[in-house]
Amino acid sequence: MPAQSSSEPVILIRCPSCGQRFRVSEDLVGRPVECGACENRFRITEDVIIRGRKVYPGERNDKRLDFFQRVPIANAPSMGAGGFAPLHYDNSPDPSLFEPSAPQRIIAGMMGVGVMLFIGMLLIFGASRGGVLDGMVTPNRMVMGGFAGVLGTALLMYANPMTRIRFLAVGILCTLALVSLPLSLKGGSTPLGEGVVVKKVEVEAPKKIEEAPDLVELRNRLGTQPLEEEIARLKADGSTRNAVGLWLRDLREQNRFLIRDYVLRVTGADPQSHYYPRGGGDFLMVVTGITTPMDELVKLCKPLGEVVMVHSTLPVVEIKVRNENFVENQIDKLSNKADPDFYTLNLAELNSIDLARMEKAVKRLMESSPKILRTDITQRLIELLVVDEVEFKGEICSALAVWSESPGPAGTVALKEASKLVARDLEVPKEMIALVVKEGITDVAEVLDKLWQKNPTNWESLYADVGPTAERGLLAHVGINDEGRRRSLVRILGKVGGNDSLQALESMKLTATEPELKILIDNSLEAIRLRIAQ
Repeated sequence: MPAQSSSEPVILIRCPSCGQRFRVSEDLVGRPVECGACENRFRITEDVIIRGRKVYPGERNDKRLDFFQRVPIANAPSMGAGGFAPLHYDNSPDPSLFEPSAPQRIIAGMMGVGVMLFIGMLLIFGASRGGVLDGMVTPNRMVMGGFAGVLGTALLMYANPMTRIRFLAVGILCTLALVSLPLSLKGGSTPLGEGVVVKKVEVEAPKKIEEAPDLVELRNRLGTQPLEEEIARLKADGSTRNAVGLWLRDLREQNRFLIRDYVLRVTGADPQSHYYPRGGGDFLMVVTGITTPMDELVKLCKPLGEVVMVHSTLPVVEIKVRNENFVENQIDKLSNKADPDFYTLNLAELNSIDLARMEKAVKRLMESSPKILRTDITQRLIELLVVDEVEFKGEICSALAVWSESPGPAGTVALKEASKLVARDLEVPKEMIALVVKEGITDVAEVLDKLWQKNPTNWESLYADVGPTAERGLLAHVGINDEGRRRSLVRILGKVGGNDSLQALESMKLTATEPELKILIDNSLEAIRLRIAQ
């Protein structure tokens, strides 16, 4: 079919068979045609012609059409010369009224809303004691809220040029709300070091404080109200635990959580213990829920720096923090075993408060020869072994196996830790039992027996290393039905057994049905007879 001319009227039809649409000339109406898609022949009638819905002038209500020029109806001009009426259009509208918003206006609107929301959340949740706004007075908070409201309003008005008046009203309401928040949320609005009111019921000895102006000045400087409130709370609850304040001077921000974890670990304090910033790098840490005496607490605080003074009346321990204690030494010196400072620096790492640094030092020492500082390093390793929070006890036991000079102390401590882990049904490091066995502590047989029953393959060799003292516990398992444990039992008895084991193995041989088990029993019997003959 020849191409249709753009001037010829066309109609839109649909094939009744496949539904394919075509444009054809009107002169084909009533004539048969063939579908080019499915080759179906049909006649062009009203059934296949697609008719669009008729639209009359003024039927579509689209406000955007009002922005285009039109001929004014009320003041239509009269007919001019030649019978034609001149056309007069309205002034061209501002394109910004109907064009899409620019990206910078959208971003400005989002920033305006975000600024007011952020400051509002800050005024609500940061106004309590210990919060972000702790120590900021109420007028300053109102100024902050007002500034955020004005800035947000300006950004919203810029982002919405068509409705500036409406958003001005919304911004004014938001600004009033932000300014009024500090009036109702006044928590922590007392300036640091000022306005600390100490109630007599919260102070143990108010008369002594009145007689010591320097103590009152210190109390106001530190802002000890949170500490005194915690002491009063524990007293009201009838608790036997105490609350103590640590005045940490010159503390760097990055070391805060490291010190907190250390204090919680060595004192067993409540995790609710909290920092209160006091400006100039000073922090008041309220350590609550402890039973540690003040003298013991002072000793535990020595790794943090210099203990300047103990204010027992408050009670507060003043510490000048030595931040260099929390910085790891150069790795090349820590790893160089030929360096004279290798042992001194790694001992210093063991005495740090960072568990990660301790673990690295333990791994370095377990692979080195004990040349100097053997007693000090051994003692420190034993102290770390009993700390519950230490998760690298296996590495510590491996290091003690190298560094322990006199058998006994290290093995005894390791056996106690292994017994606690077994009682709590926790995993026992194999290195811990190996240390106890190496130190020759015979009481390990009871612990090993429980571990061996759970996993014979893993603990068989260590059980055999215990020696003849393990025979008595092993003979109690002669009647077991588990084939894996029976084979392991036979092998261990062949290494440690005596006359009693000969009789037990002979009885087991009579009931054994597997050829492999019989061979193991024969080998063990022969080993025991040779050992007895010697």
